[in-house]
Amino acid sequence: MARIDLKQSSGLPIVYSDEELLPQGLSIKETSVVCIDDMRPQLLNEDLNCPEIFYRNYTGIDKDDVFKNRNIKINISLIYPNLAGIEYTKTIATKCNRYPRIFDTVYGGGVLLLQKYNSPQENEVLKIPLKKWQKVIIPQGYSSILVNTRQNSNLIILEIHSKDARPRAVLDDRKGMSYYIIRKNAKQEVVRNPGYKVASTPIKYNPNKILSEYGVTPKTPIVKQIMRKYEKFNWLFEKDSVHI
Repeated sequence: MARIDLKQSSGLPIVYSDEELLPQGLSIKETSVVCIDDMRPQLLNEDLNCPEIFYRNYTGIDKDDVFKNRNIKINISLIYPNLAGIEYTKTIATKCNRYPRIFDTVYGGGVLLLQKYNSPQENEVLKIPLKKWQKVIIPQGYSSILVNTRQNSNLIILEIHSKDARPRAVLDDRKGMSYYIIRKNAKQEVVRNPGYKVASTPIKYNPNKILSEYGVTPKTPIVKQIMRKYEKFNWLFEKDSVHI
């Protein structure tokens, strides 16, 4: 397979080749493979046996502790194109209760689902299309999943947040998010998770509306922006700082 240089879109010396990321001079704290057994509690059909691998996580990416010393943590998720039954491959739902995060689409395309579910009467679901260069600010308190809706291309997302943020896996008890994204009759559809008796209809959300408000430029890798103008991103290191 051809080697694809991701430096322009990620701001980091990383090459993509043979279904893996190859950092050039970077350190990675941990690399993990997320398999179907890990995903099973959040799948529409939990009895499936394939695909075996959904995605890879590369966490704690750094270079000579440059990001660590700035209180920044960088992770990358590589989601493979496939179907789990009729459901597109996706990530496990994660949430950070008090700190915001930023997702930067480095390669491919797909969908980001965000939800804030306090009760059947008080909940919100946002559906955000992703393509290369698309950046999304994830507010504190929102659960999120990344879905690869392309059939022949990986989805590669860079995540950046404060070291204090510590996102965690959530929603196993609800079988995942309140909606699943499926392929039906060669089209993309959204269906409600029966684990939620009531859930708001997903709203198509334009993430670009608040990027300028928080000092984010659309076409420059978020890593470069934060390192060049660190003071503009004080909100990334503050609790309860983002509102949409």
